Amino acid sequence: MPSTQPYDVSDPEDMYVISMRLGGHFGQFVFPNHVLLQRDIVSVQGKGGKRAIRVYPPWDNPTSKQALKTQQWQLEYFIDIPFTEPLNCDQARVLYGTQQLK
Repeated sequence: MPSTQPYDVSDPEDMYVISMRLGGHFGQFVFPNHVLLQRDIVSVQGKGGKRAIRVYPPWDNPTSKQALKTQQWQLEYFIDIPFTEPLNCDQARVLYGTQQLK
């Protein structure tokens, strides 16, 4: 049976999308590959990387310092997808790569 391995920077994906839902909240983290590389989440030629990560959407209230620090950088890559309001299309274009981050 093959073992679980981190994604590698050489994999063809440009970004990784993680959908989150809790009650009336819904949104997506859209992490560019290069950001995950900077954070040592993807491996380089099979070295380093993580097999799993925790994500903290804005409605989550982590209490540990490490979790708060992680949430802080992750929220830059989070888009809220409301059920009753229009989507922030400008933010979606930035996160999905049709516009550059400012």
